[in-house]
Amino acid sequence: MCVFLTGLRRQAGYCADRKARGFVVILRRLAFVVCILGCLEIQGALGCRFTVRETGFVDLGYDPYFLYCYVKSDGKPDVGSILEEAAQEELAESNVRFELINADEQQDDPAMKHLDLSRGVSFPALVLVSPDGQSLGLRTGGVQPFAEGFRSAVREVLSSPKRREIVRQCIDTYAVLLLIEGPDEEENKLAREAAAAAVERVGAEMEFLPKPVSHPPALVVVDSNSLADEKVLLWSLGLEAGQVDAPHAAILYGRARWMGPLFKGEQITEDNLAAILFVVGDTCECGLDRRWLQGTMLPAAWGRELQELVAKNLGYDPENPMVKMEIGSILGRGGASYPGVGYGYQELVIEPEPNAALEAVAPEEANVVEEPESAGAQETPANPGEVDIYRPIGVMAFGAIGLTAIIAVVGIAVAVRRRRI
Repeated sequence: MCVFLTGLRRQAGYCADRKARGFVVILRRLAFVVCILGCLEIQGALGCRFTVRETGFVDLGYDPYFLYCYVKSDGKPDVGSILEEAAQEELAESNVRFELINADEQQDDPAMKHLDLSRGVSFPALVLVSPDGQSLGLRTGGVQPFAEGFRSAVREVLSSPKRREIVRQCIDTYAVLLLIEGPDEEENKLAREAAAAAVERVGAEMEFLPKPVSHPPALVVVDSNSLADEKVLLWSLGLEAGQVDAPHAAILYGRARWMGPLFKGEQITEDNLAAILFVVGDTCECGLDRRWLQGTMLPAAWGRELQELVAKNLGYDPENPMVKMEIGSILGRGGASYPGVGYGYQELVIEPEPNAALEAVAPEEANVVEEPESAGAQETPANPGEVDIYRPIGVMAFGAIGLTAIIAVVGIAVAVRRRRI
């Protein structure tokens, strides 16, 4: 392009006729403008086209929860198969993985460190382990046979009233501001006011976000009367129901992912909460720390109905292999912490996950031919991973055609000038 503009400049100098020289100068300026616009458009096309909120709906299989069931060799021989079958049914559409551990034969298994034998454990025993290694012992309620108690415990792991509300609000709204109340009413009041102000502040500026979202953040409150029913939710945030001595707040987005720190007491301010909420609506720049793009999910079920609702709201299916591959590539390049938001996060370099792109597009998924939807079902919107991925090529082709047209016009003008001379 620089050579082309230089040629136009020289051509203007060669023109003895003032009108011809002026014509070539105008063409040179026009070519310069087309060049600048083309570069800006190509840069926008090649930039990240997802927001942090959108990446939160993509499950790449990182950091799942584990539900370990410990059995003894002297137990019933069929108990293992019964529990595995029950786990497969209950945990199929969730971010919880099940493993059966024989405490007698697998004493060297790393999962044994989560079983506290000093407390007189009765077998079979259930322990839920979070991605950061925290464990929670589960009771089966003394129900016999054990399989029924096991199913009841698994349902408690996956669902609770507030978690169901959080999951649905994360889909329908911008994000969820979760407020857990403490014993002091005055502190709870101040925390509520700060949370409401942060929600209002973000809602007032949503029109300036890179991508529109229909509804502002939702405020979900866990009051003191609900703490006992939200044992797993509190545990996943690092709390215990009987030890909540002050109000706490957390930001959740996407597939009920936790972003940023857990604010406590005086840390619950409008500025602190709004700072994290604004990150949710930002574009997924490749320099962001992966922890900001793929925060730890709450343990929860995520069935086909919820996935279809997400696809409808986003306009594309985040489970599409092409989308997963692109998000996986972005996460593999992530590095620096988010600018201007400290809260104890440190800079680190995230190495690409081994075979992350290959795992994101499994052969059996890539070649699946989906069956047509029923007549009453809504048509799934076009997937940007299948359409917009070719946008940069189209932009460059358009620019090339435009420049070719300019060159042709200049050539004709020069030929006409020479004839006159």
